[in-house]
This record gives sequence, structure tokens and C-alpha cells, in this order.
Amino acid sequence: MTNEAKKFWNDKMTHLFYLYDADRDGSITPVDFEILADKLSTLVGQDDTKRREEYATARKTLCQEIMRADANKDGKITLEEWLDYHTHLANELRKPDTNPEILEQLSERINTTFNMIDLNHDGYIAKDEWLKTCQFFGVDQQTAENSFRQISNGDKLEEDKAKSLFIEYLKSDDPNHISNCCLCFL
Repeated sequence: MTNEAKKFWNDKMTHLFYLYDADRDGSITPVDFEILADKLSTLVGQDDTKRREEYATARKTLCQEIMRADANKDGKITLEEWLDYHTHLANELRKPDTNPEILEQLSERINTTFNMIDLNHDGYIAKDEWLKTCQFFGVDQQTAENSFRQISNGDKLEEDKAKSLFIEYLKSDDPNHISNCCLCFL
């Protein structure tokens, strides 16, 4: 990996770290997932009890998966731990014989993320679902629409393609890779 590619990948993972650091205290903790879940519940409507419960379950699952990066088990993930964890993960994903246990763990994280974006649970990410999620993460409408157009098949993004893009996002150090459109969803 060239220095430029490594810097791009580190910047990308650093950006992702700060998306999860919802309280902006410089570390990711379970409290951050509570904050994100409260904010995300506005996407599905505060009055939808079933969806709020689904989000609470998804938040717990996502929190458990993300907290794997807590190397010293102190209940918080520092940026250094985050980058170390994701460097190891990306290197493992680049191997032709990726450890099945790592794939299984990542699969749980990706499934949960997909289900949180697929607001109506129809097995696709529709354009409006994509735009709402992008808006939540501070992505402007034009950028969100352009990214959806690049990765979707018309008016929806199929589950398998979305999950494949998520994996590529984690491992790609190419600034021009299409998976970079998934910037904020892991």
C-alpha cells in the first residue's frame, strides 16, 4: 500500500470513527449507541413502537460488534484502537482465505447495518431510505442522490450488492472505489 493510499484509508476510517462518536468525547462507548439510536428513531417515527424496539435490538447488536475494537476492554474505543482493529480487519479481508470467524462477525455487523437502513424491511434500500440515512449523517442531498445513482439499480439497492459494497468499503484504499459511496453506514 502506498503512503497516499494508506493516508486515504486512515482518513476514511477516522471519519467513520467520528460518525460513531456521537457525544464527541474522543472515544466510542455504548452511550454513543444510545445517542445514535435515539436520533435514528426519528427516521422511522417516534410513534412506531415495534420499529423502536427493532432499533433498540439492532443498536445493541451493532454496539457489541463495534466494541470488539476495544482492545484493552476498558469500555471505550479510542481512535488508535479503532484504526488498529480496522487495519487488522481490512488486511484479513484482503486475503483470499479470510478467517471464517472474522467473516461471521463482520456479517452480523453488516446485516444489522443493512436492516437499519432498510427502513421498511423489504430487502432493498430504496432511494428515500438512502437519502434519509445520508441526511441523518450530514450528507447533503445532491451528494446522497449522486452516490445512490452510482451504486443502485434504478430506484433500489439490492441487499447483496449493498453488503458487498460495505465489505469493499472497509478494505479498499482506492479513493475512486465505488464503495466509498457507503461512507457513513458501517
